[in-house]
Amino acid sequence: MDYSNFVYAVQENHTEQINTLVPVITGVLIKFLKVRYDASHQDAEDCAQSTLMLCIEKIKEDKINNPDTIIYYLFKTARNEYLKVLSKQKDVHTDLNEDEYFKDGDQLNNLLEAERQKILRECMNSLKKDFKEYIQYWFNHPRDEAKVVADHFGISVNNAWTKKHRILKLLKDCCQKKLTL
Repeated sequence: MDYSNFVYAVQENHTEQINTLVPVITGVLIKFLKVRYDASHQDAEDCAQSTLMLCIEKIKEDKINNPDTIIYYLFKTARNEYLKVLSKQKDVHTDLNEDEYFKDGDQLNNLLEAERQKILRECMNSLKKDFKEYIQYWFNHPRDEAKVVADHFGISVNNAWTKKHRILKLLKDCCQKKLTL
């Protein structure tokens, strides 16, 4: 795609062409952030939107010298926007003591949950290396679309779903077996 058309459309205030190009560019930026920086879908969407707003502002101020390289500017700006999001997330500090918010009856539930987590870890560790890596990716990126996961692992979308559900069934069977012992 020739992204310089976006620059010219903004400069000429060609709304119809802008409205056609924005979803395409947004999709590219979202995919870029998710694949390259492991961004969540929501963070990637927010950063892509901020990037486009900043880019349009720069174009209107006539600060884009070479329209042919606009995609590199978009990628760099999207990356910087995502890094800002990450730094804001790290800056959030809470002084809340977790123990203050547990109710009296929560101890038993907490013990049971800890035991379930331990069993799940054991079952995860019993998986073959590639299965473990695959399902761990899904656990770490629960909001990712199957297409993103398929692209990450170099498989088809159907294979991504099939593999996920087979591994989940293995984990479920393993956990149920260990829980009934």
